[in-house]
Amino acid sequence: MTDEKLYALLRRDANAGLEAAVAAYGGIVKAVLQRVLGGRTQDVEDCMGTVFCRLWEKSHTIDLERGSLKSWLCRTARNTAVDLLRREGVPLLSLEEETLGLPDNLAEQAIQSINAALVQRMVNEMEEPDRMIFIRRYYYVERIRCIAEAVGLSEKAVERRLARGRARLRDALLKEGVILDEI
Repeated sequence: MTDEKLYALLRRDANAGLEAAVAAYGGIVKAVLQRVLGGRTQDVEDCMGTVFCRLWEKSHTIDLERGSLKSWLCRTARNTAVDLLRREGVPLLSLEEETLGLPDNLAEQAIQSINAALVQRMVNEMEEPDRMIFIRRYYYVERIRCIAEAVGLSEKAVERRLARGRARLRDALLKEGVILDEI
């Protein structure tokens, strides 16, 4: 479901919209919270509830022109976790992110890092020759003709294996709670 459809569902039917948002983005929100809070399982669960409650409260003010719903949720998750740590008096870095020379889009980078690790793990779990075909095509950007010659298959067979691999990867990522725009 696209952000626009999810946003429209939230505005039309808050309960169904929240269920869809949790199904679509619950995994990535939980991952961001775990990065900030570590092994504090109960706090992660509490913060998840807070994040999706804020989504419900702010659903009429979120501007999708300024960024994706995924980014908004990840930023909200990070801020919620940091606020919890501050309330508990846990020492945090006192330097501003700008003075550290860090990019402004840390939430987006965290999302990309988590997604990349999941994709890498799933590609490594593929059986041969699918794994080799996937790596040669998407990591080394080799032409299908060269891959077909190297693995001893026709070009059509390589294309079919790539299509099936992308579909399996997409399904696996959706089960992990990760939505990628294009695989």
